[in-house]
Amino acid sequence: MDHQDQLYILGASGHGAVVAEIAAAFGYQNIVFCDDDPTKNGKTVLGYPVIGDGDVIPGGSHVAIGIGSNPIRQRLLGTASEKNWILPVLIHPSAVISASATLGLGTVAMANAVVNARAKIGAGCILNTSCSIDHDCELGDAVHIAPGARLSGNVTVGNLSMLGTGSSVIQGITIGSNSIVGVGSVVVRDIADNVVAHGNTNLVTKPNE
Repeated sequence: MDHQDQLYILGASGHGAVVAEIAAAFGYQNIVFCDDDPTKNGKTVLGYPVIGDGDVIPGGSHVAIGIGSNPIRQRLLGTASEKNWILPVLIHPSAVISASATLGLGTVAMANAVVNARAKIGAGCILNTSCSIDHDCELGDAVHIAPGARLSGNVTVGNLSMLGTGSSVIQGITIGSNSIVGVGSVVVRDIADNVVAHGNTNLVTKPNE
């Protein structure tokens, strides 16, 4: 089977189902799922079969990571490199991506996501439904921008961080690595590495353990 038509999706979950629909719209005709949970083997997701775990995927295959966990996606980026998998950038037809923006390998932009001029998105990122990433933002690897989150211009987000649903970040802010911004939060000052921050204006932070 032609690898250009074949796509393996790691993770037979709800997030994986969203990735599958984007991949089908992107032109992949033969989609299969792989999952470490043996109880899912032989079942289907959206009519696509689950055929085993990641060990069944040949080298050189096109592979998408349909897993929401940032650390697991980061780990699988390393696995993909070791196994010579090809990680396509998948973009929903309704997403708006600037011609001057760059998206790293394995990043998925979901419905109505917007990425504006000169933004730089790392590998294995999730740009979730209706999020907005403005000009000159820089995102590290395995970052998750949740549905409806909004980043103003010149925002930097470190590896493995997550911005919760409906959160907002003013321009010029730096958010460290492995940190979480809570749902609906408004970020008006920099956030350190390895913390959970939530609230409006006066963010409350605690260690991200």
